[in-house]
Parts: sequence; structure tokens; C-alpha cells
Amino acid sequence: MQRLFPTVAGHVDPASIYDELVFPSSRDGRPYTAVNMVSTVDGKTTLDENRIREPIGSSLDRALMRRLRVHFDAVIRGAGTVRADSFYPGVPPELEHRRIARGLARQPLAVVVTGTGDLPLDAPFFRQAPRRPLVIAAATVSRERKAAIEAVADVAVLDTAPLDLQAVWRLLYDAYGVRRLLSEGGARFNHACIKAGLLDDIFWTVAPRIAGSSDDLTMVSGPGILQPMPRLELVSAYLHENELFLRWRLVESESAGSGPRESV
Repeated sequence: MQRLFPTVAGHVDPASIYDELVFPSSRDGRPYTAVNMVSTVDGKTTLDENRIREPIGSSLDRALMRRLRVHFDAVIRGAGTVRADSFYPGVPPELEHRRIARGLARQPLAVVVTGTGDLPLDAPFFRQAPRRPLVIAAATVSRERKAAIEAVADVAVLDTAPLDLQAVWRLLYDAYGVRRLLSEGGARFNHACIKAGLLDDIFWTVAPRIAGSSDDLTMVSGPGILQPMPRLELVSAYLHENELFLRWRLVESESAGSGPRESV
């Protein structure tokens, strides 16, 4: 692996590039938030609208995804991502000691937000979780569906419909002690987070592949252009076997967040 930015270096250990990351403990009374995504060169994060289950990134990308989780109190996903990828977003047992050394729980708290309660409750995300997940639901979720979810997860209901993501972040900060939050998408959830001014960092793997489909999602997909369009600054860039591992920071994320509540 080569480091391309901020300084050039060769022969970098690929598995270690995210091991020594340092993040702020919070951001203006909310969790400091990063998103981790992988896409093709043409920007696609799904293949044939998730009907093709082949991973976009390499085995190294998937290993780094797990190692990145070491740094965060919680990992949050939109309901659509949980339906498409129903495994618990944890860390391997051999990495738990790294979390403990940072004063964190052995496993990150897995959080899913839903406006309808449509979740795969028999999936490994819930049934094989090393730590009980948290579902944050809109007030419109039925009483019966809420009871079904409570059998496999903790449930917090916000009295808004659609969900106010800024209220979700405040809840995680105030009630669950989440200071660093990692989002794993999907694309519409990312759009809503950026529009609400809640995203600080982007970890983006660019796989050396082209999908070519006009129907598949990009890393950020939602209704309309984000206004103002957030600006980014490059923090780091690595290259390994034609795959790029990029980290960007939003430099104007504080300018967003005044728009309407986002439906997720």
C-alpha cells in the first residue's frame, strides 16, 4: 500500500491505516459523526438495486470497515441498509481489546432508525447480536410492531413523524452517552444526515470497478440538490492494488441543518 496524501510514503501496512485515528469527543452537543461507504469508480453503492449481492470492495475494504468501528461508541444505519445487509455491525473478537483500551464497550451499540418499523427481526442483526441493538422509531410505528421489535431490541420512540434526525442525534448524545457515531448508510440516509448538518467525516473506498447502471444509488442520493452544497477537504488518501481509500472532512457542515425534518 502507498500513502498518497497528506505525505507520500510506500510500503504502508494496509490493515493499520485507520488504527491510530483521533476524533473529537463530540460536536456542539451532538456526537461527532463519520460515514463509511464503498462505491465503484462511477459512484455506485448498490448493484442492480441490491439484487446482486457481490461485494463492491475488496476483502481489505471489509477488514478496514470492521477496524474503523473500533473508534466509535455506536454504529447507525438506516432501515433500508439493515434490510439489505442484515448482519450486526460489530468488531471481531480479536479487536475488542482495542475498544476496551479506549474506554469503550467491547462492541459498538448498533442503532437503526425507522419511520415504519419495517425491519428484518429474524435477521442476524437482531438474533445474533453481541449487544442488544437500539431501534429509534417514529411515532407512526404501530403499537403491535413496536412490541415485536421490543422482543429483540431496545426501542426509543420519538414523538415526530417523519423522524427528526437532529432529535435522534440529541437522544443518542443525552440518553445513551454516544460521543462518536459511525454511519454506514445507506445513500438516502446519508443525504438526510448531510442536509440536517450532522455529518463531519467521510471514509470512502473507491473500488476499481464500473457498474454502469443508471438505476443504482450513489453514496448520497435524495430529493434535490443539497443547498448549500457542502465543501470537503481531503484528509488522507491511500492506494492498494488499484483501490483508493479516502478520508474527507466536511468543512461547511455547520451551515446546513436549517431545513425541514428528514424522513427515514
